[in-house]
Amino acid sequence: MKKVKYFTILLTILLSITCTVLSFASIPRDYVDYYINWYGSIKSSEDTKIAKTHHIFERIKKVADKNPKFLNPKLVILKNKGRNPWARALRDGHIVLWQSAIQTCYQQANAQVEACLAFVLGHELGHLAKDDYWHLEMDCLLSGKKCTQKKQLITKTRLKQELAADGEGYAYAAMAGYPVNLLLSSTPEKKGFLTHWLKKRKPPKNSVYPPLEKREAVLREYLQTLQSKITFFDFGVRLSHFDRCDDGEYFLREFQQSFPAREVLNNIGLCYLQRARQEMDSERADFYWMPQVLDTETLATPLVRGDKHLKTLKQAATSRQGEGFLKEAVVYLKQAIEADRGYVPARINLAVTYLYLGKPHKARSLLEEVDTLAPDNLEIQGLQALALYEQSEVDIDLWPRSVARLEKLSTKYNVPSSVLYNLARLFEIRPRPAKARYYWNRIAYVANTLPDPIRTIVCRHQSAVKNCNRNIKQTLHKQPPWKWPIPFEWQPLSEQMAVMDKLYEWGKPIAFNWYRGDKLRGHIYQHPNTEVLELDDYMQMQVLKGDDLGTVNQLPNYCGQPLRKRTLATGVLWSCGEWTALAFDNKIREVWRILR
Repeated sequence: MKKVKYFTILLTILLSITCTVLSFASIPRDYVDYYINWYGSIKSSEDTKIAKTHHIFERIKKVADKNPKFLNPKLVILKNKGRNPWARALRDGHIVLWQSAIQTCYQQANAQVEACLAFVLGHELGHLAKDDYWHLEMDCLLSGKKCTQKKQLITKTRLKQELAADGEGYAYAAMAGYPVNLLLSSTPEKKGFLTHWLKKRKPPKNSVYPPLEKREAVLREYLQTLQSKITFFDFGVRLSHFDRCDDGEYFLREFQQSFPAREVLNNIGLCYLQRARQEMDSERADFYWMPQVLDTETLATPLVRGDKHLKTLKQAATSRQGEGFLKEAVVYLKQAIEADRGYVPARINLAVTYLYLGKPHKARSLLEEVDTLAPDNLEIQGLQALALYEQSEVDIDLWPRSVARLEKLSTKYNVPSSVLYNLARLFEIRPRPAKARYYWNRIAYVANTLPDPIRTIVCRHQSAVKNCNRNIKQTLHKQPPWKWPIPFEWQPLSEQMAVMDKLYEWGKPIAFNWYRGDKLRGHIYQHPNTEVLELDDYMQMQVLKGDDLGTVNQLPNYCGQPLRKRTLATGVLWSCGEWTALAFDNKIREVWRILR
């Protein structure tokens, strides 16, 4: 009897579940097939505007939050037919977009078209991520039909959901690189995209459907938040450049909460790579000179002497030095690449990380893709040769092929010093002492321009330059014309009354206190063209901005030694001791000075 009773209960449950599924399935508007059958769809191959819309959707999808049920949302473009709803997220994980929506976006100025489409698609992805489908029922109300749930459809809660989707769509589009600020009204007379959009899509009278003012207010508030947070990103980058990733990571993570874009993820990943190298012994950390890595580290580490020398980085990977940081670097750099498949810096940094982890096959695969994106970059080609050598096995000797590639690069007039350094390294490994010495000597003639740990190694092996590593040639130089508002002294700011009076005159600073307790707290003081960073009551860095900071050609006059150059994704950094100048097209835009 008990078995019969249990079977009856189980059958009842199954019938209940079946009825629920059938009930859900009976709503045709939840499924993309309903719309395709009724309106008809358009393929990318039929129209270049449709193809561009799909391309934008793929970019937005990479940075958008995901619904766990739909990790790979799909987009379908529908033909126009009568009065069209313009865009919609469906319960089956699809986004449908009517041709009329695309046409409306193309009625905007050329600079706004892609931003318009990105915002609309991002808005619907925001709905999908939160299982928010109230606009399916909303369409019933907009159609003029009698809706049984009319009273429940338009509520303040659902108003907030629509405004939230606006904010998410705006953020997704911005993170994907589209200029969404152009969509807002610049003046009362010059209306923006939303005004044009809502005129086409008229909500019912006396409803609480978001009016234009509230929708634009949400987007303006997001812009203001981003503006206030971007200072954290800037200082995260500056601290990282000065080998201060332990502090810089806090600033990058704070900005990541508002804008987890590819650049933020890349810089966090690079910080983990930098910190991993700090845990390694110098023989492993500086075994090769690899792009995008050594320029972030300026402190020399004594070489380990007397131990068995490395022949490959793969051999050193078994030591597990810095392994935790390296694995974290992989996580963030992969995210940066996923956000933008064509983002070269993250690919290079990930390839370097894989080499340190003893995974040259993965590094080489990445570098082959990078080479197609930047085919004339000699540093990348040199890194490819190293990855090839690192793939050597007991019965596979790839040293000759790797050396041949590097020797070919070494004949180029603009060969990077890193290529010569790595070629000398490989000749030391075999060993081929005469050839190795030839390349060590070539680099030694520019020893003054090398990063500290690299210069130490070069000077140890070369025989062409006397006192190579003892002294950097000093020359007479002028004092830079930049006027720093705060004295560079290791003295608590609270004890410098005149300084505090000046800072208070600038207005309310940006305060932060992260990770609670005694982790990291301080202020950022801002004045037109000036910023001051204070941590735990001590001034750490000052930044000057503006168009009157001079040109790159003038910088050698202010430095008694050769300037250090670091090429960024955009712009170039020129460093001399405690200061660094950020330049674009030979024009200095910012000067950073850190207190050491």
